[in-house]
Amino acid sequence: MSAPRTLVLSLAAVLAASAACRGGDGGGRRAPALPAPAAVDRSPSLAPAASCEALEAAIEDALVLQMRSELEQLRLSWGGWGGVPVGGAPGDAGSPAPSGYTTTNAQVAGVDEADFVQNDGTRIAALADGRLHLLASWPADALAERASVAIEGWPRELFLAGDRVVVFSTLYVPRALEGDAPICGGPGMGAPGVASDAIWCGHDASNVTKVTTLDVTDLAAPRVAAEIYLPGSYLAARRIGARVRLVTTDELPYPEGVAYWPPLAPGASADERDRAFAALEDANEALIRARPLEDWLRRGEVKRADGTSAPIAYACTDFALGAAPVRPGILTVATIDLDRQALASSTSVLARAGVVYASRDTLYAAASHWWWWPMPGQADATYLHAFDLRDPDRAPYLGSGVVDGTLDDPYQLDEHEGALRVASTLATRVAGSDPWGAVERASQLTVLGLADGALRTLGKTAPFGRDETLFATRFLGPRGFAVTARQIDPFFTFDLSDPASPRLVGELELPGFIGYLHPLDATHLLGVGREPGPGGSMQVKVQLLDVTDLAAPVAVATALVGEGWSWSDALWDPHAFTWFPGAAGGGLLAIPFVDYGTSGLVSDLRLFRVDPATGITPAGALSMADVYASASGPGWSFAWSPYVRRSVLADDPITGTFVYAVSDAGVRSARVADLPAWLRTVAFTPLAAP
Repeated sequence: MSAPRTLVLSLAAVLAASAACRGGDGGGRRAPALPAPAAVDRSPSLAPAASCEALEAAIEDALVLQMRSELEQLRLSWGGWGGVPVGGAPGDAGSPAPSGYTTTNAQVAGVDEADFVQNDGTRIAALADGRLHLLASWPADALAERASVAIEGWPRELFLAGDRVVVFSTLYVPRALEGDAPICGGPGMGAPGVASDAIWCGHDASNVTKVTTLDVTDLAAPRVAAEIYLPGSYLAARRIGARVRLVTTDELPYPEGVAYWPPLAPGASADERDRAFAALEDANEALIRARPLEDWLRRGEVKRADGTSAPIAYACTDFALGAAPVRPGILTVATIDLDRQALASSTSVLARAGVVYASRDTLYAAASHWWWWPMPGQADATYLHAFDLRDPDRAPYLGSGVVDGTLDDPYQLDEHEGALRVASTLATRVAGSDPWGAVERASQLTVLGLADGALRTLGKTAPFGRDETLFATRFLGPRGFAVTARQIDPFFTFDLSDPASPRLVGELELPGFIGYLHPLDATHLLGVGREPGPGGSMQVKVQLLDVTDLAAPVAVATALVGEGWSWSDALWDPHAFTWFPGAAGGGLLAIPFVDYGTSGLVSDLRLFRVDPATGITPAGALSMADVYASASGPGWSFAWSPYVRRSVLADDPITGTFVYAVSDAGVRSARVADLPAWLRTVAFTPLAAP
């Protein structure tokens, strides 16, 4: 039997009178062949599709609108400024196990986040060179690779959960090279191992997400337990116990033959150019509307360890449509049962979402409002779709809401006592020097609550940080914290105890910026950022903030490292931030570090002791400059030393704390007290020759 599947779609507003409005504008240009951009939907809702015909029309209306918008803006840009057309379509022996160890840094306790490295105290699983590397990691001086498994496609992230490793990889279904016949996945066609039938027919080029579950009970002999192929690109994954929630996005590419530039003779007049664009839009629309529904909605496949497989089916009545204007695409939340190595269900929304946040009870996906024709007077907005995670086998749709502004990362969302807090970047388009105007920016914090099938606004702050960019956000119980930056770094504190009246309480100006905030305890935050240094340098900073008094936050300690142009992956990727509060000798922080200075390129792992009472103290560095990755082919070879990207910390009650540095070339272990000396190095298998 095929796995159960529920699909919910949110549609951009229906295209109306697409061939109309082609009169002149008095300046030799044709007015846009588009309806006026739809306003922000302040009450987004969804309803089931009435029929397969209605579903197909909804998808095609949205894609026609997108195509016309893209061509009209290209035409106007080229005609107005003489631009050149651009081609192409739009991750000592010690005890038998450590007494404590770090795992992947996660936003919400109990909600594991996928990463390309995971650790469970005695084993490390890492993705590099297109392979899964399985290492026995304890004791630290016996670090060894037990197995290396080739992963189909482009491996992105993984979970290490008990004796299961779940790997998410992206496969590519290529465009037909000749003729109009669609390409179907099969051996050598971007989805190896998938039967050459209609499962992957339907898109001329698109991505497939593969979920590979391996049994690693015997670390030296991992066994593939199940493989699941789902249409769409990998976006994110969360794990709660034995259930994985995988989020993918499928962009619904145009059919073969849709073009982006009309044939134009040299020196063509404005009228000739406008007529050529109009004809091209009409021809493109005919191609879009000629495609049948079964070609828009691709099916996936489940393959089991016993060799059997089953397609993942859908029905038109499983879909629903809404009126919120968002770019067309299919967002899917799939539930995977690790105990059965099976796809339990999936839920989808027609929207091109980019940010996913999950608490233990609810998953939220954010999709930006689509102004298909930008003009002064517009303000950005984001639609939020909520899915219920309390049922272990399903993620049913709960409701939708909207906030002003846009979101860039999951840390701008937080659920607390039934309320969803959202920090957003406001962007308003005002009159400017070009036809689409200029953009004014600020930030805002909004609180929403789920009631009667909708996410409704309970309260919001006044805009703050005008003309600045939102860099870091963190919520801690009934309090919130945000960092914006332009030339200085304002750190804002918020009282969120009353959801109906969130308010900004304090502000602290700091040099540079903070890219990530991490709570140490109820009254202290640890930040990682950058700050201008001597001689025009840019240093990485680790900063300890005391927020005991929200009205008067204090920077109690700062450590600056680097002599040239320095940065750390922890600035933009929280998974690169490793905090070990239980380390022997006190809290220990490890972050990857890169510096271009007078000493040349430096890439290593930097460690710091952090204590609210004593401040921040450097605790050593672990380099992997001598650990190389390599690639080779007929008559050539190349080797390089990749940057350190991740770290693991583990304690032994007798011998102290140990650290593992991870790069794309391998893993190195060391005793923290002995740094920079190291214990053991495992080099990953070199890249295979093409």
